[in-house]
Amino acid sequence: MQDPDLFSALIVFVLLLLVGAGVLMVTWNHRESQRFQLKLFVCAFCLRFLTSIVVYQFGFVSVLKDEDASGWTAGVTFYREWTRHWVGLVDLPSVLAGAFQGQHRGYGYLLGALFYFTDAPARLPAAVLNCFFGALTVVFAYRVARSIFSESVAVRVAWWTCLLPSMLIWSAQTLKEPVVILLETVVLYGCVRLKIEGFSLRHILMCAAAIVLVIPFRFYAAYIAGAAVALSLVIPQFNKRKITLGSALGLAAIVLPIVTMSGVLVKSEAEIEKFDIKRIENFRKDVAVGAGSGVKSSYDLRTPVGFGMATFVGGAHLLLAPFPWELGGGSVRMALTLPELLVWWWLFAVGVLPGIWTAIKTRFNEIQPLLFFLFGLGLLYSMMFGNIGLVYRQRAQLLPWLLIFAMVGLEQRALKRKGKKSQPRERGNQPVRAGLPVIPGGPAIDGDLAAL
Repeated sequence: MQDPDLFSALIVFVLLLLVGAGVLMVTWNHRESQRFQLKLFVCAFCLRFLTSIVVYQFGFVSVLKDEDASGWTAGVTFYREWTRHWVGLVDLPSVLAGAFQGQHRGYGYLLGALFYFTDAPARLPAAVLNCFFGALTVVFAYRVARSIFSESVAVRVAWWTCLLPSMLIWSAQTLKEPVVILLETVVLYGCVRLKIEGFSLRHILMCAAAIVLVIPFRFYAAYIAGAAVALSLVIPQFNKRKITLGSALGLAAIVLPIVTMSGVLVKSEAEIEKFDIKRIENFRKDVAVGAGSGVKSSYDLRTPVGFGMATFVGGAHLLLAPFPWELGGGSVRMALTLPELLVWWWLFAVGVLPGIWTAIKTRFNEIQPLLFFLFGLGLLYSMMFGNIGLVYRQRAQLLPWLLIFAMVGLEQRALKRKGKKSQPRERGNQPVRAGLPVIPGGPAIDGDLAAL
């Protein structure tokens, strides 16, 4: 249990590297950038694996702490139980279906399956699987950005998602976030392709599979992702002739029978019915009390003003926390976030905010899945805010989409600078202004964007 098992991790790393490369070789879209995607995947996977070695092999986990190790220990427990009862390959699918019978059991079952096939119930092999999911997330974030915006935006989204410390460190640990973020990214990628291409069976199947698979990890994320997809496909596209209602019906025809016949829908609905103001208040208090980064709130959620203020404060923390005045009394872990925070605060101001506005004006039809998902998940996490460390980790689920808007904003910033530099000061007695390209899908201006 204490040995990270570096040797087994190296074997799992090589196997998953080959699997990932093989998956990326089979693609119908973005074939022109296939080599770049492979390079991106290998870089992201290697970097995350090296981070995992630092965390678990060299003891950096003692600094990061390990409060959420229950998923990994559950995987070890499942593996030992299955081997003790001689569960065979034929029996394994029915056994794994047990992940849908409870709440948030998916990660334990996932690791149990990994240990079953590798016979290596150790920390580093489990971390390698998360590194694999994190590397694939980088590739799919690139694909989403490239489907909507320019190649320059997509490339920068890819490298920011690959190198941003919070995206890197979460996907190098044995947490459920990497697989959840990957499945959410696959859902929204499939939906974006449906918005652009119209009816496409493979993208419908992609969306349906990812929505169903995310249920045992975080059932509310599946609901929010499904709702974002459904709204995006049902709402008519402005100034376009493509009809996506057929895609929405096809998706519903696949997902609804699965969740209904399996009993997942009934159990999830029962859980949602319990989700009221009282439960939100209790959750906020539970995560705030006894935690070094807890934030106690005096707002009364039963009043409209109190609920609105609590949600506003939670949303501000979700997007920007920890704030400077919260760093002084925090832990070493919180202090380690400062370098990234300085960059993120700048990026949010000059990239995310103007990027969202530009994207709404120029690509509103295509970005609807991203906006609906950001709003839904962001609202939920804002209402339940009570701990800075937890909300910082929850932000990772929003970062791929926020980074896409940030890179749109930075591209517009660079294009404006280019326009100002290229305009002549005077022609005769009349000032003349050069035209300014503002379409995100336009050609990349490498010279001015290289600094980004």
